[in-house]
Amino acid sequence: MKNPYDRLSRAISYALHPLIVPTIAALLLLFGPTVMSNLPAEARWFIAAVVLLNTLILPAFSLAVLKLFGGLSDLRLQSQRQRMLPMGIVAVCYMLCILSFRQMTVAFLVDRFLIAALCCVVIAFVVNLYWKISLHMTAAGGLLGMMIVMNYTGLAQFRTALIVLTVLTGALGSARLQLGSHSLAQVGAGAAAGVAVTAATVLLI
Repeated sequence: MKNPYDRLSRAISYALHPLIVPTIAALLLLFGPTVMSNLPAEARWFIAAVVLLNTLILPAFSLAVLKLFGGLSDLRLQSQRQRMLPMGIVAVCYMLCILSFRQMTVAFLVDRFLIAALCCVVIAFVVNLYWKISLHMTAAGGLLGMMIVMNYTGLAQFRTALIVLTVLTGALGSARLQLGSHSLAQVGAGAAAGVAVTAATVLLI
C-alpha cells in the first residue's frame, strides 16, 4: 500500500506545479482585490487565457513532445541535467507571453509578474548548472513575493490569500522533502530566491 503522506505530497506538488503557478497568479491579479478588478470581465478572461496558453499549455505540450521523442526520460524532471532544455523552453514561452502584453498596458500587473517569473527561471537555470534548486519552491516563492509586494505598494489587498499561500508554500516544501525530491537547503533556497527575485523585480520595473 502506498504511503498516504506520499500521495498527499504528490497531490500538493501537482496542485502547485511550477507550470500552473503563473495562471494562479494571473487569476489572483485579475479577479482578486487588485486595481485590475475594474477591468471589463471579457478583458480579464482574455488576459488569463493568454497566460494559460503561453505558460501552461504550450510548455506542457513541448515537454510532452520531448518525452515522446526521447528528449526526456521523466516529466517530473528529477534529473538535474535533464532540466536544462525544459527550463529554456519555459523561458522562451514566458518571453512570448510578455511580448504579447507589450501593447496591452491594462495588463501591467500580470506583465510585471511574468517578467519576475522569467527572471526566476533564468536564475534557476544558472543555479541548476551547479546545484539542483527546487523549481516548485522557486515558483511558489515567486507567487508569495508578488503578493507581499502588491500589499506593500497598495496595488492589492491580499491579506487572507497571503496567509493561505504562506501555509500552502510551507506544505509544498514539506511535500518536496517527503517525496525525497530535494534537500532542506534546496527547498529553502528555492523559496528564498523566488520571494527575493520576484519582490525586487516587481518593485524595480
